[in-house]
Amino acid sequence: MTLRKIALLLIPGLVVLAISAQAQLPLRGTVWTATVRIPNETLAQLAFRLDTLLATTESNPSSIETMVYELTGDTLRIQKVNGQSPCGTTEPGLYQLTYKNNGETFSLTPIRDDCSERRRLLGQLAQVARKRLNPNQPPRNWPYLDPQHDSIAGISLYQAYELLKGRPSVPVVVGIMDSGVDLTHEDLRDVIWVNTKEIAGNQTDDDKNGYTDDVNGWNFMGAKDGTTYESDQPEATQVYALFREKYDKADPEKLNPIEKRQYNTYQIAKKQFLQRYKAIQPRHLALADTAQFWNVANQIRVKLPDTITTPTAIRRIDLGTDSVANAVRTILADAYIPQYGSFRNYLSLVRQNWPRFRQIMGSESDIAYNLTFNPRQAVGDDPANPNERYYGSPRMLIGQSQELALHGSHVAGIIGAKRNNGRGIDGVADHVQIMPVSVVPSGGDERDKDVANGIRYAVENGAKVINMSFGKRLSPYKEQVDAAIRFAEDHDVLIVHAAGNNGENYDSIPAYPTARYENGQIAKNVLVVGNSTWRLSEDLPSRSSNYGLQTVDLFAPGTAILSTLPRNQYASLSGTSMASPMTAGVAALLRSYFPKLTAIQVKEILIKSSYQPNFTVRKPGRSMQKVPFSELSRAGGILNARNAVKMAMELMK
Repeated sequence: MTLRKIALLLIPGLVVLAISAQAQLPLRGTVWTATVRIPNETLAQLAFRLDTLLATTESNPSSIETMVYELTGDTLRIQKVNGQSPCGTTEPGLYQLTYKNNGETFSLTPIRDDCSERRRLLGQLAQVARKRLNPNQPPRNWPYLDPQHDSIAGISLYQAYELLKGRPSVPVVVGIMDSGVDLTHEDLRDVIWVNTKEIAGNQTDDDKNGYTDDVNGWNFMGAKDGTTYESDQPEATQVYALFREKYDKADPEKLNPIEKRQYNTYQIAKKQFLQRYKAIQPRHLALADTAQFWNVANQIRVKLPDTITTPTAIRRIDLGTDSVANAVRTILADAYIPQYGSFRNYLSLVRQNWPRFRQIMGSESDIAYNLTFNPRQAVGDDPANPNERYYGSPRMLIGQSQELALHGSHVAGIIGAKRNNGRGIDGVADHVQIMPVSVVPSGGDERDKDVANGIRYAVENGAKVINMSFGKRLSPYKEQVDAAIRFAEDHDVLIVHAAGNNGENYDSIPAYPTARYENGQIAKNVLVVGNSTWRLSEDLPSRSSNYGLQTVDLFAPGTAILSTLPRNQYASLSGTSMASPMTAGVAALLRSYFPKLTAIQVKEILIKSSYQPNFTVRKPGRSMQKVPFSELSRAGGILNARNAVKMAMELMK
């Protein structure tokens, strides 16, 4: 549960996502600088306000020109309001806006403008640079910069491409095992994998791979028509529901090794589920009785001043020992943010949005720890049969959902958003085909069965790199996932996996999927990635990233990463979920330009070629302990594309 979802739900006028995603990279709220000749070379500044464009120069910091603007796709429409320009026309000018360097620069090409002076001046803006208003924020293209040259902990991607100039490459298919990908996104549609052996929509399995009409990947969470559930249960509930009948009264001494492992997993899940189930019952009752909820809410209202309050102030209201009343108070405190103003105004917003508020705040009792909730019913498979393979849909209907395909689209863009098309961002790899394999719900945990089948599907259909930006603490059918990872290893496929965002030592926590097979052997084709920031300082590792000298292979940029979201939107997200595709992108780059490299060779190159800062950093998590950065991963370093390309070139001489 995040308060951001509630905030966006209740505050009118805000965009759907807290991350302020917009179609095309937004100009609104940005300031840009460029050198122009008016008549001598001078530095001009363009400030894009809500709908107004202000132009100033170094010599004249007050506005020399005021225009209204509108950005539609890549077309910028501007119209004079007032200023020094001698243009006599009030007709709008149209310009094509082309972004470069992940939106750090843009250029304008005149489409139509009757104002010759404006056309001349704006047309000469070959490169307009974004001005960072907050010095603590990195440039949008920071992940691609060079640690030594730019003093930013990027992957030296621009330098890698300089080394690769003139070198031939081959397409590389990258499996995106995630929550789905928006196939129509302006920055992704040209790089989506196409199964040329399948005829779309003919209801026939033309290529006989078991998946009918899989032209652009497969959705293991979808009904046949593509309808996809957003939320599943956490792994504790899933395991408790799956194994309760079999193991609740079982004698562990009579179980075989696989059953004994499942039995032990069940005992952990049972404890977690029952504890949480008991804890949420007052919350469930609080939301089930609407009249009681509003009676308690009004009691709280009369005890608070009619001014901006705080969650702490709400929690301090004395309601006696009634557990349901106290649960109402907790719910309201959890969802309150200062932007709502007074508690009275806040309650008005809650009333206006009650169905959605009730859905979000009741998700734990309605979905997460509700044994009667069955999201798989529409899918039509048997969740208790881990060997079942052919179910799901070739489609995912995103519709107006705020969650479906959001995470997966962001991951896909990092790896392979169309480079140098002047729109949005540039993905890491320039010759990839993105294969969506949907196995991760937007809420709750992925199922082992889907993970195993997703790996097999990607491998069988030509993926050479698979990205897995997900993880959990229990694995009821680990044997099936192990077999799928081994299948990928046998077929020369590299799996890149996010280390997780708990700020913990990955060496000492249960985490799945894992590179360690049940027999103790380690999969050679799995690469685990932590999240690094742009700061070449003690704050280099993200505070939230997991780490581990034995189990995390290297770190990669994963903080404030700009990428694609559904419906032609863009936003910055953070986490090892972003660091993993950054690494998968470089892996795909190597497999594209050096196709004779094996998956294991690519993994070793990425580890050995990492940039290795020689200083101490703050250990991730809540500790303030300082440790050498080299102690946080096997590589002791950060992903570096230039070094990896150089090493590959030497190896393949």
